[in-house]
Amino acid sequence: MRSPFTIRDLHSRDNALNMLRLILALLVVFSHAQILAGVGDGVVVYGQHVGSWAVVGFFGISGYLITGSRLRSNAGTYLINRIARIFPAFLVSLVFVAFLLAPAAYFIEKGTLDGYFSTPPTPIDFIYSNIFLRIGYYNIGTTLSQLPHPNSWNGSLWSLYYEFWCYIIIGVFMSWVFIKKRVWPTALLFTVSLLTHAGIGYLNPYLGNNAELGLLIFMLPYFLGGALIYQLKDRLPMRGWIAGVALVAAWLLVAFIPSFGKQAAAPALAYLVLYLGAILPSPKVIQVHDISYGVYIFHFPILQFLMLLGVDRLGFLPLLLIAIALTFLLATGSWLGIERAAMRWTRGKAPWADIHFRFPAQPPHMRPEDGSQAPASTATARS
Repeated sequence: MRSPFTIRDLHSRDNALNMLRLILALLVVFSHAQILAGVGDGVVVYGQHVGSWAVVGFFGISGYLITGSRLRSNAGTYLINRIARIFPAFLVSLVFVAFLLAPAAYFIEKGTLDGYFSTPPTPIDFIYSNIFLRIGYYNIGTTLSQLPHPNSWNGSLWSLYYEFWCYIIIGVFMSWVFIKKRVWPTALLFTVSLLTHAGIGYLNPYLGNNAELGLLIFMLPYFLGGALIYQLKDRLPMRGWIAGVALVAAWLLVAFIPSFGKQAAAPALAYLVLYLGAILPSPKVIQVHDISYGVYIFHFPILQFLMLLGVDRLGFLPLLLIAIALTFLLATGSWLGIERAAMRWTRGKAPWADIHFRFPAQPPHMRPEDGSQAPASTATARS
């Protein structure tokens, strides 16, 4: 029998990457729950909330997997797959807030829906202004104005814009065979991104002090750290002693170089997360079904709506558990009904063909064509 801690293939489903992404998403939920409930400023480790560190983990895993995706596909297929993975569920999350949660919140607050659809920023403006991932509005009308963290329906969405920019950057960069087949160009790109972040104070006047560009420069090394580990995968296998060295190196950089040590440690941090993904056991259902993205994009509005309902008065733990339960329901529906279907469609498969209804076998005298009522159907989903 294989040991549960045997190193597994990161390029198949037989690993724990989906489970790690789910854990990272839950860390974001925990961090946001603390902040939104007003019970503190969250758990801070070396200057960053634990939720922010979770986003770093997301970027490292994405850098690794997305680089592999780009190397295996042409530019058009790559772009279509990236759009299909991010946009459908994201757009549904905007509609879910604008036309379900926010009007319900408005009614709770005012006892009427009069004015909801015309008070700026309106629901339609909210969707239109955010539709391309760059978040123009976090609020809708006057909703949520009395909460501890007011006027924000989904503070988690900010990172998607920068993640998609990372997709574009690595997608364009890997367009040449020369770059694809060599490690040093990716190492050079990572180094340039790191030096750019390290020198941001000097560069800001030339960047017009653009906060969005500054945040992209801040996040890009985390993604490229994962990309570099992918390019090194044949020379840098997943080994415990290498993970130990990576852990020490990452700690030294983060602890003693506060200005850019986190970014400098990005390859080491990515290796650590990927090593855990290779060695940890994971339930088969999580290996097949990845609800982490749905958890990430739906938990924030659920938390805010629960805060509006006063669920926080039950205590922080009940608020957190109820939010996680509701978010899991939405995330599962999003995965089965939207995300997975969109990805199947881009691969030329019928979106929901493997989710069908099976009818139990019936004796001839009980069949509908004989004039009798058929038994109720049983829904069976196959992955």
